[in-house]
Amino acid sequence: MTLLKGKKIWMPLIAASLVFSLAGCGGNSAESESESTNTKEPVTITFSFDQGIGKPAQTLVDEYNASQDKYVVKTKILPQDANVVHDDFVNKLASGDKSVDVMALDVVFVAEFAAAEWLTDLTPYFDQATQDKYLPGTIETATYNDKLVAFPWFTNASALFYRKDVLDQLGVEPPTTYQGWMDLQSKVQGKNDIQYTGVFQAALSEALVCNWVEYIANNGGEVLDASGKPVVNSENNIEATQIMLDMVKKYAPEGVTTYTEPESEQVFLDGKALFIRDWSGFWSQANKEGSKVKDKVGVAALPVGPKGTEGHSTLGGLNLVINKYIDDEHKEAAVDFIKYLSSESVQKKMNLIAAQPPVLKTVYQDPEVLKANPFYADFYNIIMNGKARPMSPQYSRVSDSIQTNIHAALSDHINIKTALDNIQSDLEALSK
Repeated sequence: MTLLKGKKIWMPLIAASLVFSLAGCGGNSAESESESTNTKEPVTITFSFDQGIGKPAQTLVDEYNASQDKYVVKTKILPQDANVVHDDFVNKLASGDKSVDVMALDVVFVAEFAAAEWLTDLTPYFDQATQDKYLPGTIETATYNDKLVAFPWFTNASALFYRKDVLDQLGVEPPTTYQGWMDLQSKVQGKNDIQYTGVFQAALSEALVCNWVEYIANNGGEVLDASGKPVVNSENNIEATQIMLDMVKKYAPEGVTTYTEPESEQVFLDGKALFIRDWSGFWSQANKEGSKVKDKVGVAALPVGPKGTEGHSTLGGLNLVINKYIDDEHKEAAVDFIKYLSSESVQKKMNLIAAQPPVLKTVYQDPEVLKANPFYADFYNIIMNGKARPMSPQYSRVSDSIQTNIHAALSDHINIKTALDNIQSDLEALSK
């Protein structure tokens, strides 16, 4: 009876103990799982860019890391040399290296990397409605074979900076054609120390390519058609190159075929030229203390030729690309980081701390941005019409051919038709 009573007494206790024990295990398991979730290591990705944007880029990275705990971005900073950066990225991606997840790539190299199939297709992550919020030319620089293989980070475009005070004295508006500017030569020479109608960059360099493709685009021409076929030696392009040659020989300083940006800028800053074709950053340089042209400068779209309809500026800047070889988890982190860098608040901050023109349209209307860059009121329409340089997988060789032949033509070593025929032949050979 005692034993039987013992069973009746202890069995419920044992059952209760088991229930309590199981409940305790269940509770500890959930708690452990929760702790595991909370303490899960964040996904770490590496972002590589050049020293030229080192400090502002690092600031943005640090703020991103502080804003969330799911991802961590580390940085790999390369020298401020486009060729060094290009070669570093090529060497990594050609070998399937996964040490860098996101790269800041010069816009002219996107087609090369995309053709080599080194880049992640970003089309699924940025729908058309999202893309439409950005400057159309910048989306063009990020697209290859109808796929969004990069995403714009910041951009740049050229513009025509001119002596507003001189035109005001003459009572004329800025001309919209090359011929209109040429016609002002006799009226402005000697006025306010002006010696030349215009100055630009025509040295044997990439700067020459940027200038020349503007002359042809603004006369209805192009280097490659929509299918990628070379169309260099067209009548429009011959006419446009002749206009550029006329500017070199009759309306610009004698040494213009040796000028890159610094040399051409000095001519304008010394008050000797009516206009300069230059990148957007020149505005602040022209208006800083000590400049002879401070508060005397206006900005306009580039002129058009006889067959042109509107002025198109060459676009520069950097695009963000994702290494194709990284796993899905790292791609997800990389996409999140790119969305952060291309967001409105970060686009605005990048402009304010680094004076880099944003790629997002709405930032150009921001009051703080306009206060810091008052010329953006005019510059917005200019950059909206910006165009990419030829989107070729072999851009470096395309650029070399243009530089060599156009410089020879501007220096009177060969005629324009021969120069353009040479480029046409070179590009046809590259496309085979």
